[in-house]
Amino acid sequence: MSVFIPLAVLALAILIMTFLNLTPGVYALFSHYCHGKYHKKKAQDFSFFFILGAEITASCLFLSTYLLVAIFIADLPRIAINCIIWILIGLLFALALASLFFYYRPNKGTQLFIPRRIANCYNFHARNAKTRSDAFCLGALSGIPELLFTLPLYIITSGEILKMSSTHPASSLLTVLYIVIPIIPLFVTRFHFRHGYNLADIERSRVHNKNFTRIILCVSYLLIATLITCFRT
Repeated sequence: MSVFIPLAVLALAILIMTFLNLTPGVYALFSHYCHGKYHKKKAQDFSFFFILGAEITASCLFLSTYLLVAIFIADLPRIAINCIIWILIGLLFALALASLFFYYRPNKGTQLFIPRRIANCYNFHARNAKTRSDAFCLGALSGIPELLFTLPLYIITSGEILKMSSTHPASSLLTVLYIVIPIIPLFVTRFHFRHGYNLADIERSRVHNKNFTRIILCVSYLLIATLITCFRT
């Protein structure tokens, strides 16, 4: 049981990370413009730097969170840690509802919760990226608005990995896995573009799977909240 709970929490967190749509959506838009303006080799080169930017941001965020959680667990009294856990549980339940009702805007497309000004900004920079640094910066910043949905997961998974680290050396592998997971959907999208799919095909797929995505996100947040409530309080 001591191993099952951290693994279950990590598996659910990984599932959520793979179903979040903001960075893959920006990447699909970026790839569409790149393949329309540049030759194949240059488009793939820019694609690599977008993914690199997204990965570096995800790595820095997770490792920073991991370090802070390690410091707090070592220094804070148990009662303060319990208060933080209950706050996180409340956030998870709120995110479950938010992912079901507010993650997508109420229309027939796949517009997400982010303000239209930010969405238009992403569209502008995806359309006008001309250098590797442009692609890298766009990838690095593409997931920032989604921290509302990911930061609580980083905190919780950091705590679970720390719990495992003293008894299970494989926890370091889980850390690496969790760092890499956010860019897996980008490689899937890249694979689609390289095999004849276009932006319209990807958008149709996202519209078709929209309700399924909302349910998966909602249920996963609820299950993590339930596991934390039952076994960490």
